[in-house]
Amino acid sequence: MKQIAFRLNHICHANFGLRTRAGSIIKTIVPEKKTREQIRLEIEDPFQAERLRQIQLEEDAKNFQQYIYNLKQNDTNPKNFIKVKVNNLDVSKIETNTETQNTIPFIVKKIPKQEKILISGIRRKVPASLRRLIPICRPLINMHLYQAQEAIGDSGRKAAQFLAKTLVMVRSHAVQRGYDPERLYIHSIQVGRYKKFKKARFHAKARINPAFRETSQIKVILEERPTKEMFKDFVQGKTPSVISYLMKDQLVREKADYAKIRRFQLFLTAKGRQQQKLMLKRRAQKEMKEKGLSFKYLHRQIIEQEAQQFAENYDTGKSGLHRFNLEARQTLFKKNEEINN
Repeated sequence: MKQIAFRLNHICHANFGLRTRAGSIIKTIVPEKKTREQIRLEIEDPFQAERLRQIQLEEDAKNFQQYIYNLKQNDTNPKNFIKVKVNNLDVSKIETNTETQNTIPFIVKKIPKQEKILISGIRRKVPASLRRLIPICRPLINMHLYQAQEAIGDSGRKAAQFLAKTLVMVRSHAVQRGYDPERLYIHSIQVGRYKKFKKARFHAKARINPAFRETSQIKVILEERPTKEMFKDFVQGKTPSVISYLMKDQLVREKADYAKIRRFQLFLTAKGRQQQKLMLKRRAQKEMKEKGLSFKYLHRQIIEQEAQQFAENYDTGKSGLHRFNLEARQTLFKKNEEINN
């Protein structure tokens, strides 16, 4: 009886509650005090309280719907629509004319896509399997030739050495045919199996068994991109590190002044490339506010303008260098002719 009996510590007669060791507390019920007028109204209309409660619920539901409607995240509210800015500074008037009145008709001209300039080279009897060559070749697609040679040189694999020799071979072929090595990109690399060569395999106790050595062939296809397309990547801050090194070396040899170094800062350092990306975005945003056009369209137009300017300067410098080399060769040829005569 002692084990199942409840132990009451104290009885509170004032609040009619029990003090227990549990966490729950018995709440005291206080009867509602009503006035004589409220009691009279309840007797006359016993459903008045339910009707008032229903009215209050409807009012709360209406207020909640209005709160949801006024939120900034609500797309059905016209106040939350994005404000469209229309540039009405230039008002164009279009006059409708007949075909006979149009002296200069509107003609849609389709410009064909420019064909790619490609040069390829094949290296056979490469003593490496496809399993070792394919993971090295795959990341080099659409990469600048100098950048690809730098990436292969840092690989440290034996299969990468054969691929590096193939790139040097194809580059020499391109230079001999008059291609610009600074505009060469890797278009594709095709790797396939070649003949298996028989060799001897030596075992213990003077045993010799035949074995076959697996070889492969590598076909590298280079693409000479237009000067404008090359400088589009450079203007966007995608200049290869090898190109940056060559430009630094050329500026040092020319003893360039501060203004020229500052003009080419976006090609030389990582900080300059980062600032170039930021300045392109700011220029596009500024023109977007002024003209009201798309950000992507303006960004693309700015890149094309910058690339066109750099491409013209590059072609002018290349033509001047070619003319200088041609004159030097002609002078040397005339001197040799005079000596022979």
